[in-house]
Amino acid sequence: MSDMMRYCGKRALVTGLSLEPGHVYKIDPLERKYGREGFWVEITDGESRCTRPYDNADAFLANWEMAEPPVNVALNLPSSGR
Repeated sequence: MSDMMRYCGKRALVTGLSLEPGHVYKIDPLERKYGREGFWVEITDGESRCTRPYDNADAFLANWEMAEPPVNVALNLPSSGR
């Protein structure tokens, strides 16, 4: 399951992908474990991708929040093509 999430951490360069606060990225959880409670995620901006470990869910949620879809997408309305 992948989610569109907004990065709210500090600006970071992670293996070729620049994470900018306020930008939305696609997040895919990976099956790999990181330590005892940790996990890895794949982050992509549509052009570049990287993988990043997190020690636990709290560490992940300290840097990410769910991105709100645009109103016309949330309501499933067609966009105007003007």
